[in-house]
Amino acid sequence: MLKIIIIALMIVSGLSIYGNLNLLANNANLQEQASEAHSKNIELSNQISSLASKISSLEDKLSEPIKVTQSESSPKSVNDKSHTLSIAAAAVRPILIRDEFFQNVQYDGTMMTIQVSTHEGTGLVLVNTAIPTGVDFQSSARTAAEVAEKYIGIDLSDTDIIFSITADEDEHLQAVDGQSAGAAMTVLLISSLQNKKLNDDVIMTGTINLDMSIGMVGGIREKSDAAGQYGASIFLVPNKQGVIFVEECNESKTGNFIYKSCSSEQKPLSPITEKQYGMKTIEVSNIEDALLYFQ
Repeated sequence: MLKIIIIALMIVSGLSIYGNLNLLANNANLQEQASEAHSKNIELSNQISSLASKISSLEDKLSEPIKVTQSESSPKSVNDKSHTLSIAAAAVRPILIRDEFFQNVQYDGTMMTIQVSTHEGTGLVLVNTAIPTGVDFQSSARTAAEVAEKYIGIDLSDTDIIFSITADEDEHLQAVDGQSAGAAMTVLLISSLQNKKLNDDVIMTGTINLDMSIGMVGGIREKSDAAGQYGASIFLVPNKQGVIFVEECNESKTGNFIYKSCSSEQKPLSPITEKQYGMKTIEVSNIEDALLYFQ
């Protein structure tokens, strides 16, 4: 019996010793893990401190005033789609003269006002007049828009362009040749898109071509009279059209007969307009030349 008790005590003692040894091993493992966690905490703390320092430095930089360097010349683009500007242009209209037996056509110079408005849209080009006119104005308007795009270097596909044309007597517009206003419409649109004012003392006539050249027109003498009476100081005409033909007649008498002979001579227009109106007549060959006088 005693022997059995001794054996039982030995088993209990062995189990106790084994449990204590196991507990000691687990405790050592826990201490190792705690030490490792402490090291990681220290490393994380250092990283947080470094990150806080970087954030503080970045905040200091962001708090500094931002310096924006602007180009000396503004970019040729349309930042604001809404613009409005107007220009005066010289035109000519036919007048039918009748007497008892005959009828004849003579030409009279007239002035008209062209206004352009641009708005954000879908690329429409429209012409608005008080009374119906021919297709010449619409054709000139579209060419003016294409030339303006090319000259400035912008895309007008998202911009609507509306030209409004008026005259002191709107019925005059029915007989006006709209093509001769093409160059003026182009100068107007370019200046409007660039937010530049126009020189009101300058009047011009001429068609506009897709290569930016200014084409010839008729009725230069009559248009110069209209521009001079308007009060312009400079009248711009297409290249090679700064001249007019002046008719000079001589009479001679032989007996009861009077003989009259006439000849036409080409003379520069500018001396005539300067003497009559104090207005210079200047030839321009392209839209860039014309803009030098308007802007």
